[in-house]
Amino acid sequence: MLDAHKHTSRPRLTLTSLAVWPSVVFVLVAGTLQLGGIDQLITQIFFDPLESVFPLKHNFWTEQIIHNGGRRVIISIATTALVAYLLSLQGKWLADYRRPLAYFLWVLVLSVLAANIGKALTNVDCPWDLVQYGGTRFQFGLFEDKPPVLPRGRCFPGGHSSSGFALFALYFIGRKYDFPRAWLSLLPATLFGGLFALGQWSRGAHFPSHDLTSAYICWMIALGCYVLVFRQRFTKDARLMSTIARFFH
Repeated sequence: MLDAHKHTSRPRLTLTSLAVWPSVVFVLVAGTLQLGGIDQLITQIFFDPLESVFPLKHNFWTEQIIHNGGRRVIISIATTALVAYLLSLQGKWLADYRRPLAYFLWVLVLSVLAANIGKALTNVDCPWDLVQYGGTRFQFGLFEDKPPVLPRGRCFPGGHSSSGFALFALYFIGRKYDFPRAWLSLLPATLFGGLFALGQWSRGAHFPSHDLTSAYICWMIALGCYVLVFRQRFTKDARLMSTIARFFH
C-alpha cells in the first residue's frame, strides 16, 4: 500500500532545486550545443561523408529495436498503467494506487503530446534532410524565418525520446510516497530517454539539442503535474528570494 509520509528527514523540495536550476542548466547546455556547433560535431560522428549517408539509419538495432521496439515498450507500459487505473475505479484492490496511476498517465500523455505539438510548430528539419548530411534542405536556426515555400520540418523537439523521458514521473511518485533512495527512480527516464535519443542521433533523425529539449519539457511537465495532481506546494527558498530581491532593488 502506498503511503505518503507526513514527516520525513528528506530535504524538502524547493523551486530552486526542481525548476530554477534545471532551467538554467538547460539554457546553458542547449545554447552550447546549438550555438557552439556541438550538435554538428556529434552528428558528424554517425555520418559517412564518402557515401553521404547515415549508415545506421535503417540498421536493425537502431530502427527496429531501439526505435520501433522502444515505442512498443512504452505503449505497453502506458497500457498496463491505464488498465490498472481503470481497475482501481472498480473496487478497493488498487484504490490506493489510483492517484499515482492517474498522475503517471497524465505525464506520459502530456509529454508525448507536447513534443509532437512542438514538432508541428517549430518547423525544424532533421539532420538527414539537410544538404550537409546528404539531404536536399538548407539548415535554418530555431528562431530564423524559414521561407513558407520550403517543406516544413518536424524534428524539434525529439518525439521518440519524449516517451522515455516522460518516465521522470516515477521520480516524483517516489518523492511523494517517500520511497527509499527515491533518486533511483530517475534511472528509467534517464536510460530509456537517453537510449532513444542516442538511437535517433545515430540514424540522423535528431541533433542532441532536440532531445535535450524533450528531456527538459518532460521534466517540467512531470513537475507541474506533481504540483497539480498531488496538490503539492514548494517550500520557501529564502536564498532564492533574497537573490531576486537584491536583483530588483
